[in-house]
Amino acid sequence: MRGELIFVGTELLLGQIVNTNAAYLGENLARLGVDLYYSSVIGDNLERIKNTTQTALSRSELVIITGGLGPTFDDITREGIATAINRELVYDPEVMAQIEAHFNRVKYNILPMHRRQAYVFKTGCQVVPNPVGSAPGLIIEVDGKWIIAMPGVPREMERMCNDTIFPWITKRAGKGIIKSRVLKVCGMGESTVADALNEIVEPLTNPTIAFLARPNEVSVRITAKANDSDEADRMIAVVADQIRTKLEDNVFSEDNQTMEEVIGCLLVKNLETLAIAESCTGGLVSDRITDISGSSRYFQGSVIAYSNNVKSQLLNVSESDLEQYGAVSSTVALQMAKGVRKLLNTDYGLGITGIAGPTGETPDKPVGLVYIAVASDKRNNAREFRFLGERTTIKRRASQMALDMLRRELLIK
Repeated sequence: MRGELIFVGTELLLGQIVNTNAAYLGENLARLGVDLYYSSVIGDNLERIKNTTQTALSRSELVIITGGLGPTFDDITREGIATAINRELVYDPEVMAQIEAHFNRVKYNILPMHRRQAYVFKTGCQVVPNPVGSAPGLIIEVDGKWIIAMPGVPREMERMCNDTIFPWITKRAGKGIIKSRVLKVCGMGESTVADALNEIVEPLTNPTIAFLARPNEVSVRITAKANDSDEADRMIAVVADQIRTKLEDNVFSEDNQTMEEVIGCLLVKNLETLAIAESCTGGLVSDRITDISGSSRYFQGSVIAYSNNVKSQLLNVSESDLEQYGAVSSTVALQMAKGVRKLLNTDYGLGITGIAGPTGETPDKPVGLVYIAVASDKRNNAREFRFLGERTTIKRRASQMALDMLRRELLIK
């Protein structure tokens, strides 16, 4: 089944709202075997809704439209669809009763404008209940093709999809699914990853491999089209094994886990604890670690040692070393890692110091110079990094590489 997505809302065009519905629908429709070839974002304009809907119907069997089903004057998706397919909208008392029941549950006064949401198509239309909102969805048959219209509010759209739309599509999409697995890589750039995997990628037609680069992270997506989920898993597993063999421990996740989730799993598995001393990252690494529920099992705490006084007084960094090597040095990073480990009595200590910019650089120490150290009973390790980008980008990249250094240390037996 060929599918197409249309997202209605001027706020999407202006960037005032992030279009999370696109990612949700894209991922799940692929899982259901729907081939998506086009996706459009349009404003709240009757003529553009009409034209985009007609174009979509000319080339796709299934057109899913989200947004513009509310009660206000600019919610005109119903009218745009009606104009596109030349079909009449009629008031449905049963739908209005459902809308009234929703507002009664939340003790909200119904306004005359809410009647607009009770208009449905006179023929070829199935009303889709909305358990968490007022605007119902619509499934409209058009000459053997289908339009599905849903609210743009993500929680309403997702609930509608899970309860009604996805089961409906499953019955009509025919045999076959599209399934993906993402391997995340750290420590290699996108071009380096692509070059290393070239002889694996070249002969492939199904599954296929695609790359997505983020700061200090590359996602390798393996996508297979198969008759069922088990067959797709088997096809993907063969390619994933080949990729892991090529990239070795640069692959840090296969289940779409973040780096901080991987760190948490390793620390829990090893029954080990962590403390962090941060300077240039200003607490970002600690923030990422504590984003994971249950991190109190392994994370004891951190020191944001921004000044030299804090480095020396709390973390026992040598004042003479600060004077000789400077705060941004491998010597100081390692002493920070050792100091915070001793201070908080943990198995691992992580230390980060650097110049995030745009000020603070010297001829010998440019913006983006960062030293990261990991201290443990197994060994003490410090490395130099040079990152490019704005201040926030450098901080983010430093946090990622700090966690990756820790991950690699945790893997050492």
